[in-house]
Amino acid sequence: MRHTISLRAVMAAMAMLVMASCGQIDTNEDHFISWGESSVKRSAIAKSLESNFKICLEGTMNAQDSARAKAWATRAVLTWMRAVKLIDNRISGQLSLSCSTPNLTIKLRQGGGTSFASPSVSTIYLTRPYGTWTHELGHAFAGLSDTYSGRTAGACISGQPASLMCWGAYGPRTDAEKWSSLWADDVAGIQTNYRKIFGSQLTPPEWASSVNPEASLNAASPWPGYNLTINDDGTSRVYIDNSLETSVIDTDPNTTSRDL
Repeated sequence: MRHTISLRAVMAAMAMLVMASCGQIDTNEDHFISWGESSVKRSAIAKSLESNFKICLEGTMNAQDSARAKAWATRAVLTWMRAVKLIDNRISGQLSLSCSTPNLTIKLRQGGGTSFASPSVSTIYLTRPYGTWTHELGHAFAGLSDTYSGRTAGACISGQPASLMCWGAYGPRTDAEKWSSLWADDVAGIQTNYRKIFGSQLTPPEWASSVNPEASLNAASPWPGYNLTINDDGTSRVYIDNSLETSVIDTDPNTTSRDL
């Protein structure tokens, strides 16, 4: 009994050190680690029912990096949205690239560094692989905390199963053509946080049982019967500078800029 309590205490302490600025950490029997309730309610998941979910991109980059950032941002958001669409058919999935009262802001930086997030805001370095985007939105959108130990990808905190919040951009689910990058623990985490905000009286879509949220996502048609059109209202805070070199994606798990 003492050993079990000690493990939980260590797990909670490590999580609070990582995300201390985001409020109290909520550990639970479903293994995933959630931010505290106030932070979850300030995360972008609370805007999931907006008829037009707005993503604001900020930063200076060349045109090629800008096109990739738009594609990865929308795909990452839809990946998390699909996981909650499975339990609540009200989510529209209509996205816009807009910095006019945005629901989620992604700040993009040149070079390599440690990406990070707070409720509804992510800062991501342009050299980071796609899994970093879904991982950071696991914080900013889904309200989930990291479950890795130290800074080692896949070295989960004791008692934690494999998950995006443990593996990040690395491990067996890095190929976006085969996997969404989510694991069962991530899906359980965002669905639990969604219910904290919108309650448990939810109606899933008829096709819910036929869609696997861990499988690769087609951003143009993220779920049955829905074809997505991304609108861009011209209020982006991305500044194009084609004198900048195109970012080289750093897929080395041993890189000094590794942020999972």
